[in-house]
Amino acid sequence: MSHRVRELVERQARLQRRCAAERAEIAGEIASVEQRFAGVDRVAGLAGRILLHPVVITGAVAALLTIGRARGTRLVGRLFLLTAAARRLLAAVRVFQVLRARSQGARP
Repeated sequence: MSHRVRELVERQARLQRRCAAERAEIAGEIASVEQRFAGVDRVAGLAGRILLHPVVITGAVAALLTIGRARGTRLVGRLFLLTAAARRLLAAVRVFQVLRARSQGARP
């Protein structure tokens, strides 16, 4: 085997080892993220099951009919804006937590 072919084979082996190490590191990060969000997933699943329950839907329709269409629409609009603002706030808090953790990890 020529010197160049040997170099290429060695380079390929190094790259494959590097890729395997990176895949393992990424898998570890994904597992960490999944573990952190497991509680959120459980809460979201429970909320989805509760909110889609026929009794809850019937109660919501009855409440809208009781409070009136205009007031109900306003209320739904305000709730939508409130939830959108809460999501943005939580996203900003998560970003700041990550940045703070990175800056603390970089300090000696």
